Amino acid sequence: MSSPPRIAAHGVGKVLPSGGRELVILRDVELEIAAGESVAVVGPSGSGKSTLLGLMAGLDRPTSGSMLIDGTPLSSLDEDGLALLRRHTIGFVFQSFQLLDNLTARENVLLPLELLGRPDARKSADELLAQVGLAERGHH
Repeated sequence: MSSPPRIAAHGVGKVLPSGGRELVILRDVELEIAAGESVAVVGPSGSGKSTLLGLMAGLDRPTSGSMLIDGTPLSSLDEDGLALLRRHTIGFVFQSFQLLDNLTARENVLLPLELLGRPDARKSADELLAQVGLAERGHH
């Protein structure tokens, strides 16, 4: 018996109003990503890549279809449930920085670890920065 995909999109669509008309961003997306699988979402500017990633993370809701993480439909989760899912299950590398300007790089990494109550938060933050080659930039 195989395990369900970590991420699945079934018939996912996203339509936005635009000048009295409907702008179709995504139409009938079918996607399954298995545990350990690497996937690149590529396409020209404006093709819906960022929209799809936002839907996969539960940052936005599809107009049609369903998004599932580990078999759980994201539509079944409220905002608190989605926040917990993102905190424990999903990680993204954004193309633009999503940092708090008044904090150093280390403090930006440290903040969510402290909010989780991790006793080793400082050590973990330093290790994470080192893993991505930014140990020497932690105080910037």
